[in-house]
Amino acid sequence: MNKLNNKEKKLWEDCLKETIPSPPSKDESWILLEKQIEIQNQKPFYAKLFNYKPNFTYFRQNFVYATIILLIILSIPKISDILNTRHIITDKGINNKNINLPDGTKILLNADSKISYHKNYDFNNREIFLDGEAYFDVVKSNTPFIISTNFAKITVLGTKFNIKSRVDNFEAGVNEGTIKIENKNNSLLIDSGQCVAIKKKDMLMMQMEMGDEIINNYPGWLNNKIFCNKTSLEYICEEIERIYNIKIVFTKNSHKKITLSGVIDFDKNNLNSVLSSISLLTQREFKLKGDKYIIL
Repeated sequence: MNKLNNKEKKLWEDCLKETIPSPPSKDESWILLEKQIEIQNQKPFYAKLFNYKPNFTYFRQNFVYATIILLIILSIPKISDILNTRHIITDKGINNKNINLPDGTKILLNADSKISYHKNYDFNNREIFLDGEAYFDVVKSNTPFIISTNFAKITVLGTKFNIKSRVDNFEAGVNEGTIKIENKNNSLLIDSGQCVAIKKKDMLMMQMEMGDEIINNYPGWLNNKIFCNKTSLEYICEEIERIYNIKIVFTKNSHKKITLSGVIDFDKNNLNSVLSSISLLTQREFKLKGDKYIIL
């Protein structure tokens, strides 16, 4: 072995003086490694800010689910009303229908009409909805009998009367007792022998006294009569269409405005006699073409 010179000897001696730390344990090594990995994976704050991409698909799905649940919750009362409401409907033609309500009230529903009421209708809940025409014989009770229509609300305690609520007109006439009619514009009490008319264009009530002939045959549809008091031909033809389930066509709009006064008797089994009577009064001819009657 070669001898060390002075410089090498001094270097050797200095190295012997240095203390070499002991190597880290296995657990300490893993901890250091994990920290280094975390540091490498971390991004600066600004990098996260500009690279953020929201998950719109996830948001959209949750929004749809929440909307569906909300709609279901809101629709529960409406579904319950539909399931617990009874509807009685008649078609055009000779389709009158007798209805006996649980409290003893009797209703005769005219053709092309509809009545709705809740299944829990009884002596403590006497409310119905009418769209069309019906004659009522209401049993007396301390609980008001209420009819709702698109034109007005009718309230009675016990009486006999007729209500007609069609698309563009309303009429109520009393045979016996008193009824109350009210809407946003007015409120009236109608006694026996009186009637009220409401037009859709202004919703104003017009109260009238019925003449003796009308009173004795009111309502006309139950006595095979159409009462006319400067009544338009258009309105009369609508009634005939409903009674006989036919279609009438005007060749001129001016013909619709022709008015008639008096009483038209109709035979449910003889349409031609009714059309002949109208032709005589209006000087207009009805011609059958296909399944329609044309007014010339």
